[in-house]
Amino acid sequence: MVELLADEDLPEEERIALQCLAAGHETAVQLVPAKRLTDLCRADDHQGFLARMAEFPYGTLDDLKACVVDPPHTGAAPPLFVICDRIQDAYNFGAILRCCDAMKVDSVIIGERSQASVTPHVARSSAGAVNYQSIFRVRELTTAVDVLKGSGVKVVAATEKAVASLWETNLRQPLAVVIGTESTGIAPELLSLCDLQVSIPMLGRVHSLNAAVAAGIVLCECRRQQATAAGH
Repeated sequence: MVELLADEDLPEEERIALQCLAAGHETAVQLVPAKRLTDLCRADDHQGFLARMAEFPYGTLDDLKACVVDPPHTGAAPPLFVICDRIQDAYNFGAILRCCDAMKVDSVIIGERSQASVTPHVARSSAGAVNYQSIFRVRELTTAVDVLKGSGVKVVAATEKAVASLWETNLRQPLAVVIGTESTGIAPELLSLCDLQVSIPMLGRVHSLNAAVAAGIVLCECRRQQATAAGH
């Protein structure tokens, strides 16, 4: 159930537009003082609108099995999935989801433990991309990897410790990219299941990237190679 609140001092045309939009979804709009929105948001840059949402509709392991058989976005390109291993920072997680939307990732898979969930902070840092991304939350990421591999998806670990270069690795097939937590990287039990390990060539003096930036670079290279193989 969605609850909409708006600043009572909004311009009349904005209030009318919001109420018309809400009516189309059978949702009422509450007009409240701006301070009430600030208190609820814990920030004063809310722009006069607030929506209280139900818990994010995560997919289950069974849903993932169905998705692997019939990915939602694939089209002419091979399927591309992302596995987040214990990404705990909300802003980082949101930025990863933004990268996933930009590269039209089919689905994102997260674990139930030590992982940021979809919160308002995640939604904002994703620039709204979370609304267009299917996310599966599973008890064990290793089980999800087994499902993907059983359907012919190659699992690629993005790790700075890898010898193989991202630029020199064949990434044209159906893929699942694993992005690990910044503090310790990908968990050993998950890393051992990966078919490939790749590192991003670092040409400067800094030899590490945050998880979201690394995800964006790896996913872009995956899609570039997949598009080249498809003749696009």
